[in-house]
Amino acid sequence: MRKFQLLFTFLQLPIDLVMVVLAFTLSYWVRQIAWFSPPVGYMMPFSTYFYLILAVAIAWLVVFAFTGMYSLGSYYTPLQIWNRTFVGVSVSLAVLIIILFGLKEAFFSRLIAAYVWGFAIVLVWCGRVLLLWLQRWLTRLKLIRHQVVIIGQSRAGEEIKNFYIRKLSAVRSLPEKELAVERLAELIPVRNTDEVIVAVELSLEDNLSLINFCERHGIRFRYVPSLAELYSANAITDTVMGHPLIELRPTPLDGWGRIIKRVFDIVLSLLGLVILAPIMWIIALWVRLDSRGPALYIHKRPGQFGKEFNFYKFRSMYTHLSPGGKYGGEQAERLRDELKRTRNEGSGLLFKIKNDPRVTRFGRFIRRTSLDELPQLFNVLNGEMSLVGPRPPLPDEVAQYNQQQFKRLLVKPGVTGPWQISGRSDALFEDYLKLDMYYIEHWSLWLDIQLILKTIWVAITGKGAY
Repeated sequence: MRKFQLLFTFLQLPIDLVMVVLAFTLSYWVRQIAWFSPPVGYMMPFSTYFYLILAVAIAWLVVFAFTGMYSLGSYYTPLQIWNRTFVGVSVSLAVLIIILFGLKEAFFSRLIAAYVWGFAIVLVWCGRVLLLWLQRWLTRLKLIRHQVVIIGQSRAGEEIKNFYIRKLSAVRSLPEKELAVERLAELIPVRNTDEVIVAVELSLEDNLSLINFCERHGIRFRYVPSLAELYSANAITDTVMGHPLIELRPTPLDGWGRIIKRVFDIVLSLLGLVILAPIMWIIALWVRLDSRGPALYIHKRPGQFGKEFNFYKFRSMYTHLSPGGKYGGEQAERLRDELKRTRNEGSGLLFKIKNDPRVTRFGRFIRRTSLDELPQLFNVLNGEMSLVGPRPPLPDEVAQYNQQQFKRLLVKPGVTGPWQISGRSDALFEDYLKLDMYYIEHWSLWLDIQLILKTIWVAITGKGAY
């Protein structure tokens, strides 16, 4: 399978090149015949245009690589490929337009640029999906097979095993108790194993032996990290007077990272408020008509470093049943405590129940579609929240945090985050915590863009929401 995987990885390059050139060619043809636009006075001869777009297409492949389009594996869904293609093509076209503007060149019109953008997204995505389907078709025919060995019979190991089985991989589970270093070659057949995944914590000796074994035989090695490993992922080395100093940074959101994220938040929240203002007015009116009380629910929430702020949502509960002094008061608090004690379907500190009796009819709809979260764009604009970050906690949750869980307060809470697109209400609190820790430790602007795009799809489908 490893040779076939390399082949399919390489085939992405020529397919992308062909699709990008085809997109430019179709755009030239559509502009020339003046569909949906007035006739053009002058157009560059196609022979000259073709050589230019060939050079541009090669440059686009470089941009595709920087946007992560060549890190897509065979287990990505067509939707995930679409999201990555949309970003890759958009960034490539933006870079091209900026370069042409700087050089004061205009070898194609704005209409051609618009056509290229549309054609390229569709064609590159189609090429990638066809390649994906070919690979999966060959897998179903058992002409190629991805062989995976999963070490550890933990919950994570079982879930990963089921995932690979659904993707038609050949999976073998190996209990950690049976792992013998001197029998690695027997336990993990070299010729028939493409990947080893460790789903439990092993001793240092066993881990090193596995890593060395996989490196020697060209087997991919991956493992499920512990919370402690996620906590200390960032380390920066400096030297003072000849002495090495290692700094453990809790998050890359420092210095320029914080500045870039804030600018990103301001631009997108302003844009979102302008575009979504009519929808927000309609929702506010409907909330008022559906039940008595204010359209907004304002609640004190702990923000970055525990500093409280006014957290905005569209009201989805009956006013007299909503917790808070301005709403249901002590009666609503007692009802919440009773429901948490008798009907809580969440784990740990998480409080979630299906068919919540406190929620209005319209409230169920805006919760399922996440439209109740839209007023938080004002929190983002005020600098109290970010578009992407950990789930905003409740005060009573923070009161029960342990030392590790307090790390969630190192960054601003987010309108969306990694747990919202990874099962949302269906996951365990421990899973939420690991996802939040991973985000805090590995933040990047590209990660924020991916999470926002995935959130849009999750909100549309309503997966895991209640």
